[in-house]
This record gives sequence, C-alpha cells and structure tokens, in this order.
Amino acid sequence: MKILDLVKMQKRINTLENEVETLQNTIKDELYNAFMSKLNESVEVDRLKKENKRLKLKVKSLKDIIKEDK
Repeated sequence: MKILDLVKMQKRINTLENEVETLQNTIKDELYNAFMSKLNESVEVDRLKKENKRLKLKVKSLKDIIKEDK
C-alpha cells in the first residue's frame, strides 16, 4: 500500500472514532435525561397518591357530617 492510502485510512478511522464517541455521549445524555424524567415522575406519583388519600379522607368525613345532620 502507498503511504497516501494509509494516511487516508487513518483519517477515516479517526473520523469514525469521533463519530462513535459523539454517539456514545449522545446516548449517555439521553439515558440521563430519561432517568431523571422517570425519577421526577416517581416523586410526582407519590405526591399525587398522598393528596388523593387526603382528599378521600376529607370526602369520607364530610359524608359522615351529612349523615349526622339528617
């Protein structure tokens, strides 16, 4: 092989390695964002469950008050 061909191949290899590294970083960023999104969903679900429980108790107590008034 000629030296020129070797230089072209090395440039191509370097280009491909850079593209792979860029793709890996993009995947890492997307996975991190997806993880944080799921983590936030979990916190939101817990908050909504607590609020739902509180509201159910309030409804029950209000129904009991209505029954007593009758």
